[in-house]
Amino acid sequence: MPNSRPPKALMALFDETRYLVTFLLCAVNCICYADRTNIGIAVPNFVPDKGDRGVVLSAFFYGYILTQIPAGYWASRVGVKKVLAIGVVVWTICDTSTALASGSLSALVLVRAGMGIGEGVVMPSLHRFSANWFPESERSTLLAFVSSGSDLGTIVALLFSPLILKVTGKWQLIFVVFGVFSAVWMVFYLQHVSSKPEQHPRISEREKDFILSSRRSNTTSPTIPWRQLLTNRHLWAIYTAHFSANYSWYVLLGWLPTYVNDHLGLDLKENQLLAATPYICGYIGLLAAGRISDVLIARGMRILHVRRWMNSIAAFVPALFLYLLQFTKSPPTAILLLSAALFAGRASTSGYWINMIDVGPEFAGNIMGVSNTIATLPGIFGNLITGYILQRTGSWAAVFNVAALVSVFGGVVFALFSTDRDVFNKGKAVEEIPLLSRPTT
Repeated sequence: MPNSRPPKALMALFDETRYLVTFLLCAVNCICYADRTNIGIAVPNFVPDKGDRGVVLSAFFYGYILTQIPAGYWASRVGVKKVLAIGVVVWTICDTSTALASGSLSALVLVRAGMGIGEGVVMPSLHRFSANWFPESERSTLLAFVSSGSDLGTIVALLFSPLILKVTGKWQLIFVVFGVFSAVWMVFYLQHVSSKPEQHPRISEREKDFILSSRRSNTTSPTIPWRQLLTNRHLWAIYTAHFSANYSWYVLLGWLPTYVNDHLGLDLKENQLLAATPYICGYIGLLAAGRISDVLIARGMRILHVRRWMNSIAAFVPALFLYLLQFTKSPPTAILLLSAALFAGRASTSGYWINMIDVGPEFAGNIMGVSNTIATLPGIFGNLITGYILQRTGSWAAVFNVAALVSVFGGVVFALFSTDRDVFNKGKAVEEIPLLSRPTT
């Protein structure tokens, strides 16, 4: 009789508590971005005017920007596990309420802003979890896996939400179904995740010692260095790169369904896989960049060089493909260009994104809070600008050209001013190293 037990390698993988934590963090990121993508799929059914759609899509970010900085502070005070759990409850209630608020533009703005308040704690919380749980030798790979949930969630939404709409004819069910997903995730999260490995009741002593031995600093520092957070030029390199990357990301996240339907002439309910293809490529690119980064670091390439190269790929290559979009009217070619843009663009997770942990592991949640506050502005203004451009001119070329220019600007700033040194530790000098300098061993 064949052996029905799982392979030993697979069992060993799940014996490692940090990998189970990583999986659950990826899952909540997936649900988070699926919920954010669903509004772009459902909104044409109850908000016909593109200008009003821009208002609805941007409303999320009014709330999202409010909890970025407080989330990092709360996580360091009451524990990141509680902060993330509360955020999931708040955003799920508000997201499912979209169905009830659809008849009023002001009510829609209110519930979408409330959803943003809940989801605003996610990224600072994930960075705090990463600093607490991920050993430095695995950090790029594990953080890339967690971050890939954003692409995976977008893929899931683009594949299944149009199907729900097609089969049932009820767009309201989209929000209900994904609300159930959040509830199921919460059950596993509360049972299997702790804020820190030393607080986990079932982690092995061997794994706990391995994680703790790789921490470069104390992750429970009582004093948050607000002056450095707001004035350090290396942190502003991160903030600028984050702002620039988010402009393109948020425009695509909110408007890709409209672009596919209106400009490419493809019915999203009949072409879910085609619409999801760019995000599938982004998902693959993100995981590949994380693994390649860890390999390069293990072979002796300095962390700073890896971060700068990955971020440069993520900034400059997508800008080229977004620029080229204006020269094609072929749906397959447009999808190919968008796929290439997202494949390269998601390397940013191994660039500025993980650099937040490099430069301040003990304050990673706070850095993310400040950075994501600044990087939320494109979600507000980018969606409003896009709605305005399309309403006035109907020009998708203008939409993508603006995104390309912003992306290039962020890439240049990060390449010139980033570092891999702890910017909060005055005992360590910060070295300025050109992008093209040779790696040190």
